[in-house]
Amino acid sequence: MKRISSTKIRLSFILLSIGLISFSIDRNYDSGIASLKDSFPEENSFGMRVRKVPKKAGSIHQPVIVAKGPGNEATILRTSQNEIKVFFVNRPGDANKLMSVSSADNGLSWTAARKEFDLPGQAYYANALLKDAEGNLHCIFHIFGEGKNGYRGRHLNLWYCHTLNNGKDWSEPTEIYHGYVGSIRGFIQLKNKRFLLVFAKAIPARSQKPSNNSTDYGLHDIGALYSDNMGKSWQSSENDLKIPIESTQTTRYGGVEPNIIELSDGKIWMLIRTNKGVTYQSFSTDSGTSWHQPEPTKFISSDSPAATLRLADNRIVMFWNSNQRWDNKRTYALGGRETLHAAISSDEGKTWKGFREVLTSPSTKQMEKGDRGTAYPSAIQSADGKIVLVSGQAEERAIVKFDPNWLEQTTQTDDFSENLAKWTFFNNDGLTSMGSAFSLSQKGLLIRKTDGTQDAVWNFPIATKGKLLINVISNPGNKGIILAITDNFSVSYDSLASKSAVIYHTIKPQDMPFMDKPFKIRLTWDMQKGKSWLYLNDHLITEKPFERNTYFGLNYLRLGIPGGNIQDHNGFLVRSVKMSPSW
Repeated sequence: MKRISSTKIRLSFILLSIGLISFSIDRNYDSGIASLKDSFPEENSFGMRVRKVPKKAGSIHQPVIVAKGPGNEATILRTSQNEIKVFFVNRPGDANKLMSVSSADNGLSWTAARKEFDLPGQAYYANALLKDAEGNLHCIFHIFGEGKNGYRGRHLNLWYCHTLNNGKDWSEPTEIYHGYVGSIRGFIQLKNKRFLLVFAKAIPARSQKPSNNSTDYGLHDIGALYSDNMGKSWQSSENDLKIPIESTQTTRYGGVEPNIIELSDGKIWMLIRTNKGVTYQSFSTDSGTSWHQPEPTKFISSDSPAATLRLADNRIVMFWNSNQRWDNKRTYALGGRETLHAAISSDEGKTWKGFREVLTSPSTKQMEKGDRGTAYPSAIQSADGKIVLVSGQAEERAIVKFDPNWLEQTTQTDDFSENLAKWTFFNNDGLTSMGSAFSLSQKGLLIRKTDGTQDAVWNFPIATKGKLLINVISNPGNKGIILAITDNFSVSYDSLASKSAVIYHTIKPQDMPFMDKPFKIRLTWDMQKGKSWLYLNDHLITEKPFERNTYFGLNYLRLGIPGGNIQDHNGFLVRSVKMSPSW
């Protein structure tokens, strides 16, 4: 292809801070470009956290953060037609009270924290609540103790209580399980009125790795308790569940933090956190009295729990961390928790749409130790039909609101009118920026590289067959473009994420139709054929088979610059991106 280039151009970059406050830099191109970190002194410079909350709840469609989450592993519950509560333990602090904040306007504003009841000891974070068919609240939590049925002498015993006097008071808590129990993610009332509680319990005999070549099931089994008399007494299920683990990993919890939902045919679907790169599942056909052998699902996941929500129209929403780390298998949560995802099903989980980011970590101030990230979701549907979600740990806790119909969306465009709300650039703030170039007034995304991998990451609705249209300008001296399409989130600086993607293309400078002028990249794919096709200005450049198999489809674009540690201070400007599920 003929390439048009120029050696010197004039640029006017507009680097934007949160709230559309901007300043301009007018300079010769080769004199350098200001860092995005200089332009974004705020905590969040990209991702859905930069999105402002509409003044009217009816205007909320995409996920927006309406408030900071009050505590780790909180539970959200719609306690009445007009009231929503988030329950949490007062930790950090004395960890001796169950607290709540409430909202009377469908989750837009929240009260100060108040005490629900005193705990019978010191708790960690975990709690789970349900509202029964008569409107009473029932609460499960755990309390520290000691004993021989726990983890190296330490217990987190399960306790239960319920509301009295039309919700004005709480009953005296009673212990219902003596042992070490992890985070409590599954507590529901079935259509037959049975209470069903699932949890991970420590197995003292497995506190150490097997010394021989026998299978390692980790520290925990999955157990279940049920009550057929509204919590007065509890029975154990007939069998526990155990899942073989990857014992070479830094954690060997085993199967933990199960979540459950009752399907329309009465079957109970359990989702289980593992360290095997996917969520596992089990089913019960007798209301939780017994359970089928666990098996892997096709949901890619870090070592993090899932959650489910039944909507009023019977659709099911699933929340989980569809995160992986390809260049370091021993990272926090074995893949990370920087993004929380959601998908929606209209056929009882047989097929799913969406696979969208509903919460992202802040772009700065990320902790390196301790519990962190966007995990531990709990969600309800508010009276206005929207979803209100509480999730995240430490400084990343948030209450989020969005329209479930947004998950049904099949196309997405970005002209950067929302700045970088749809992109993530963890650890790459200095190499990406909002700008307008040449005589163009339209904003765009500048992608450069100093060393290593610095990809821009864009989430779109999952599709088995699709088309991406990307309008770009390649700047003089640009070393090329990496274009990868994949099925999971990985941080921008994962050096193997693009090469581990389902689709991987590189565009060489000599293949670009222009320098300094806009041109169009078109990428199409068909999962059934296992192929992708790359076009530049409608000219076919290459046809390639998929790099690996995928199941649900593709939902992530990664844009970067090839060449390993070769620097590219000039880079390329992305003017717009559009994804559609057909050609």
